[in-house]
Amino acid sequence: MRLLTWPVAAIALLLAASQAPAQSGNLEDRVKALEAKQTEKEKAGGAKGGDMVGAWFDDGLRFKTDNGSFEGRLGAYVIVHYTTHLHLNESDGKIDGYTVKEAGVELDGRLWQAWEVYVRPRIMPGGTDLYYGWVEFNKWECIKVRVGVMKEPYSPETMEDRKWMDMPEDSLLSLTAPGRDLGAMIHGSPLDGIVNYSVGVFNGNGTKGDENSDKDLAARLAFRPGAKSESEVLKHLTIGGSLTWGRANRDGVTAFNFETPATGTNFHPGSATGSALDGRVNRFGVDVSWVWGALSVKAEYSYFKARVNFAATDSRPAFRAHSWYGQVGFWILGSTRVTNHRPDIKKPLFNGGVGDVQVIGRVSNLRIDDTYEEHLGFTGSRSVTEFALGVNYYPNAYVRISAMFVQYRYDHKGSRQIFSADGRHFDDENAIIIRAQVDF
Repeated sequence: MRLLTWPVAAIALLLAASQAPAQSGNLEDRVKALEAKQTEKEKAGGAKGGDMVGAWFDDGLRFKTDNGSFEGRLGAYVIVHYTTHLHLNESDGKIDGYTVKEAGVELDGRLWQAWEVYVRPRIMPGGTDLYYGWVEFNKWECIKVRVGVMKEPYSPETMEDRKWMDMPEDSLLSLTAPGRDLGAMIHGSPLDGIVNYSVGVFNGNGTKGDENSDKDLAARLAFRPGAKSESEVLKHLTIGGSLTWGRANRDGVTAFNFETPATGTNFHPGSATGSALDGRVNRFGVDVSWVWGALSVKAEYSYFKARVNFAATDSRPAFRAHSWYGQVGFWILGSTRVTNHRPDIKKPLFNGGVGDVQVIGRVSNLRIDDTYEEHLGFTGSRSVTEFALGVNYYPNAYVRISAMFVQYRYDHKGSRQIFSADGRHFDDENAIIIRAQVDF
């Protein structure tokens, strides 16, 4: 390995010089001779079945054999949040404080340029879990096969790695989208990346196993019409659509959690006892993402439908939800970040610059029908609107400090009012989330 040849040769030269003070030939000739001997030793080691491994840092600590039969990466990250509720306090059930959102280690290995294994254990305040864990055959870009714990291919916002999410907390649309699940998926990027597709079969119950033999189908199709274009205006324009189709049979749970992502407020409270998800659960979504240098524009719409069985009335009405968000972001000093990738900071701190600041604005909305209100007497809001403003400061590509202001506005007509823990009624709430993150 070239990176180790010079240090090894230099050390050998010093040892030789200490034992034999008088040698013929100049320094350059002796170094070349030692290099040749070292190369012969390396070849001899390879002939016995081994192969030299090089190591360097580039978006993690990376390893690679000289013949390319193995490539590996070791990374780690820590995300810390501080949340403050601006007009609610302990008596309302809202506590300001720090949270280690998550910390994890990433292990990635690729064998024979065809097989890849990715493992990501994660530590959170509530315990530990396996965030990702899959094996993939990916010899060709046009077709790859992955099996294990992964995210279902639905909604670019929730598919984005938590390290790269635009704001410290996701939009309201994320409540209706599936997350990580156990399954198998075929995906690829044929036509030089103009088309991106994913089709997978999943348990449909997250990472906690499964409650029946029925499986969920998830599929996504996206187009990048400018993928081969030289123009930066079109190069990162993506238009996509996603769907999931499956069955759910679970007692005493709602179709999804009615809790706001940033504050955890239960905006549609009630007991799900006496109800069950019993039948089809379907989703359909469309999205657009456009990145042009420092500017990014993103929007999504998602439709959710689930069959719910209410024992008291012996009825099985459909529960429906509509959600959407629109978002605009801009880097002040001209940096950029494409979806699900580390940002490219043009002027990093300690390298002739000061880093860069990204400003992001987002509006999102979730509207649900009154199925649970009609049959089980649920109270609270049936519609929530989010207004959020975020600022991300990246000293370099591996460190992030973010601040996010979010306001949730609730539907409060009649019985749809929301009450805090001490019985105080509120129609909206504000919060600020500070995020500190280091990853490599």
